[in-house]
Amino acid sequence: MEAFVKPEIEWSALAPIGVVVATALLLLILELFLSPTRRTPLIAVGLLGLAVAAYFQFAVWQGFVTTFGGMVVVDALGSVLSLAVLSATALTLLFSEDYLQARGLRDGEFYPLVLFASAGALAMLTTTNLMVMFIGLEMLSLALYVLSGLARKETRSEESALKYFLLGAFASAFLLYGIALLYGAQGTVDLRAMAFPAGEASVALLTASAILILIGLAFKASLVPFHLWTPDVYQGAPTVAVAYMSAVAKVAAFGVLIRLTLSVAPALELWGVLLWWLSILSMAAGNAAALVQRDAKRMLAYSSVAHAGYLTVGLVSANATGVAGMIYYLVAYSLMTVGAFAVLSLLARAGDATTVDALQGLYRRSPFAAHAMAILLLSLAGIPPTAGFWGKWYLFFAAVEANQWLLASVLALTSVIGAAYYLRLVFSLYAEPKVEMGRWLVPAPVSAALLACVLGLIGLGVLPASLTDAARHAARQVVAEQPLTAPSDAQARK
Repeated sequence: MEAFVKPEIEWSALAPIGVVVATALLLLILELFLSPTRRTPLIAVGLLGLAVAAYFQFAVWQGFVTTFGGMVVVDALGSVLSLAVLSATALTLLFSEDYLQARGLRDGEFYPLVLFASAGALAMLTTTNLMVMFIGLEMLSLALYVLSGLARKETRSEESALKYFLLGAFASAFLLYGIALLYGAQGTVDLRAMAFPAGEASVALLTASAILILIGLAFKASLVPFHLWTPDVYQGAPTVAVAYMSAVAKVAAFGVLIRLTLSVAPALELWGVLLWWLSILSMAAGNAAALVQRDAKRMLAYSSVAHAGYLTVGLVSANATGVAGMIYYLVAYSLMTVGAFAVLSLLARAGDATTVDALQGLYRRSPFAAHAMAILLLSLAGIPPTAGFWGKWYLFFAAVEANQWLLASVLALTSVIGAAYYLRLVFSLYAEPKVEMGRWLVPAPVSAALLACVLGLIGLGVLPASLTDAARHAARQVVAEQPLTAPSDAQARK
């Protein structure tokens, strides 16, 4: 019988997740002693906890740490994307109060739920063990289901939560079955084992496992044809919840897909074919559907499907350039989408109508919000000198480097189509409003969140090297991490 070997534990690797969970628990207790109209202390404590978690994440981001028997892996890829998750969470907390008060959603569970979801996303990004990843995914998903139905008195919010929950449960079942097949084939749930099939039967099991895992993750990433929940959930859920899920869920899902692709692509030719079709379909269908939308939230929902397709180009390329481009794009996309929904959250004071007509003439009501939204939309469209342009450029170059000429062409063509509906919305912001309305005073926290998003996108656009250097370092490291032999659970315990 093999002797039990006590694993060495590097607690610094778990510090960011631990701090976020502890902060969420503290908020649950603190909320009991505050009135429904006084939530500022919750936000302050939440932001402080996120800042501490970010400090611990910065402390380990350049290193490489494997602990808890190989179940926790801290590397540059996980650190950069974890910082993106923490930033998106902080921005959401910052602008959420004005929206929640305007909508009468004064229950304090929003803040701990967001932090618990972020802890799940961090767990997904700091492991190569698929069971740990699944636990993190469920933490993220369960919190998002509740956040989607936070407006309990509104039918559309409850409907969106029910759709999201039912479809998400099916996706989780596919993912878990895929993990079980991996264990049956290789005797381990480490995703790096997928690169080492041990016979024809093992290849068949690994193929089935990879496909099922891909289905589960493609649902979270909103890739066609697993995207049908996206427009309904985005439109029905509270805007602050959508702002959070649109950024964090995508960062977490693609963080796992990066590690999975680098392991599976060399062993299974079918993997690259599946990703190629998912990318093409997502870019084409997402942009085509967004082009005809008259509701800004549905438009951004289909837009997120298209952006998932753009990101998948980096996966199909399966090279260091593609991985670096994905990291850069994920960071930029989290700023773009959180900022765009922050502007839409201001419409809560006008009945929460998010149609294109409701946004018409926003400049007359709030010049600052209109200018910020214009910059965010231009970045989503990929117009220089914003970060959105460089993100698309790096992914395009990765596809060319991998000789994926058709994929690169579709990316360029669909980006032009996408620019059409983004620019249409920009023009609407400065048009004469159909109904005369007074000027809006944008609350200071919302202004701070918008300013952070806009300055971040312009800064990353003018000085892209500030992020691309870190992204390239993370890409080189994660590519070099791939083992030459399959890791087993017994080896991991040693």
